Amino acid sequence: MNEHNILIEATNKLITLSLKKDWGNELLLKAPPVMWFGDSKCEKEKILTIGANPSRWEFLNQSEMKSCLKPYQSTCYENKYLSKQRFYHLTKKETFNSILNDEVLRNKIINSYDKYFSENSYKWFGLNKNDSYNVEGVLRGLDASYFNIESKFRACHIDIFPFATISDFNKIQNITERDILANNWAKNLVDKILVYFEPKLILIFGRTNFNYFSEYFNINKPDELKFQANGGKGECFVWQTQYNNYKVFGVSANLGNPKGFDAVGLKELGIYLKTSL
Repeated sequence: MNEHNILIEATNKLITLSLKKDWGNELLLKAPPVMWFGDSKCEKEKILTIGANPSRWEFLNQSEMKSCLKPYQSTCYENKYLSKQRFYHLTKKETFNSILNDEVLRNKIINSYDKYFSENSYKWFGLNKNDSYNVEGVLRGLDASYFNIESKFRACHIDIFPFATISDFNKIQNITERDILANNWAKNLVDKILVYFEPKLILIFGRTNFNYFSEYFNINKPDELKFQANGGKGECFVWQTQYNNYKVFGVSANLGNPKGFDAVGLKELGIYLKTSL
């Protein structure tokens, strides 16, 4: 399955969800599916990081949204999209259905995935190639990077499901399990993305995300190992397993906000994981 077919499949699901009342209040009408973050065309071997779903802050202006009442309403956030886009935003004339019928539009969306880390990536990953904190800090220990620097591996990111939502994942777990996870829809789509990337390693961060991956991707959750950084603060639990033919590491820490870790400790975690490559 090529990249256009993957995007079309996700868009069909997005359209179906948008017709449900509880999802209609969650989905951003200008936000197409986000199938991946990073340069999928890079010839280096890939390391894939996996989270839950794309943050609303990939599309919305966080500072302007502070003036909105929670829970956010569509009438509020509709005019608070980022002026400096990270991913392609649909125009007023474009809808989710436009993605299905317009190859040029799909190319624009796909190109925005590939250029994500060459533009203005969200601080959750690492702000730029000179930033060795957050997830990027662990990747440096793996001799990898989201950015175009000298490294053995190029890192890209995907999510268990590719739709940005107004609420955080923990607030929509019930409808996500019902409509996306329990019916294997997310698993089947992720399987196709993995074939597209053929990653050397999959890195899943956050205990909750790894638990969901274990349950809905049908893998036996292995025993956890405790990691403690020697050169700096920080500790977490690590799980090592395999999904299909791919090596998988789970890390209990939320690497996008690695409380307790410093840059040295994050790099040491990456070096620790690298020993199993």
